[in-house]
Amino acid sequence: MATERVNNIKLGAFVLGGTIVLMLALYLLGTKRDLFSRTVDIHAWFNEVSGLRVGNNVRYAGIDVGTVERITIVNDTQVVVDMMVRKDAAEHIRTNALARIASDGLMGNQLVSLQPGDGDGLPVVDGTVLRTVKGLDMDAMLRTLGSSNENLVTITTDLRELTQRMNTVNGPLALLSDTMLAQDVRLTLRGMVDAAANAREITAGVNMLVRDLQAGKGALGALVSDPAAEQQVRDLLSTLGSVSDSLARVSGDISRFSQGLNAPGGLGHTLTRDTAVVADVKRVIAHLDTSSATLSEDLRALQRNWFFRKYFKEKKDAREQQR
Repeated sequence: MATERVNNIKLGAFVLGGTIVLMLALYLLGTKRDLFSRTVDIHAWFNEVSGLRVGNNVRYAGIDVGTVERITIVNDTQVVVDMMVRKDAAEHIRTNALARIASDGLMGNQLVSLQPGDGDGLPVVDGTVLRTVKGLDMDAMLRTLGSSNENLVTITTDLRELTQRMNTVNGPLALLSDTMLAQDVRLTLRGMVDAAANAREITAGVNMLVRDLQAGKGALGALVSDPAAEQQVRDLLSTLGSVSDSLARVSGDISRFSQGLNAPGGLGHTLTRDTAVVADVKRVIAHLDTSSATLSEDLRALQRNWFFRKYFKEKKDAREQQR
């Protein structure tokens, strides 16, 4: 009985050990896919690795040629990635190759992508450090895509609202389909064409007038270009200046004469401003009216007098004969 229990314990320990060895082998095969291949260890320094993990693929020209062996943070700005590349593939990878972090598809795992560099180089060997280039940042691309989607939604919303406003009854499309508006636009354009034609005619006439003036044609051209006509105009202007001066002197004399009449003590001032003289003149005129009436009555009385009757009769007969 004790022997059987010991055998069971040994069997259980053997099975457990075999299971552990199998799991370890599977792990090693999973993390180190080229475990049984001859490999070359190369390195690359990156500023950031964008989620790269140990065991991810190393790809050259679209072909998986190795795996990531180790990722080490050197400092706050540099990360070194150690890679195992198969010997047969390493013969085609040159020391001037460039390494970058890429993605296995749009949403796949990260990997190290090797691409040929410019110029010539030797095949890589153990310890070769490759130059690196910045890869595509999928997170940044997704953020940009999200922002672009938001902008696209805003643009399509505005476009839909604009389309709705244009399709309303009073919108621009309705105005464009209005036959009366089209006719008005045609008339307006025709008027603009006529105005342009008139403007061209006026411009041509002005150009012709300028050319005639320059050639001395016409009265205005003669005045502009003929020295004799110019001298006559100058003489006329001089004469007009003299007449203007004479008129100015006459005007001054008249002004002074008017001021003298209106000055205190003058005739005009006495006749128009002195109330005593005005009253005297009025009384004289009144007396003259009275005297005239009295004289008329006296003359009529003389005509009736027998002594002067014959005289007035002879004067009357003489006037009638003259008629």
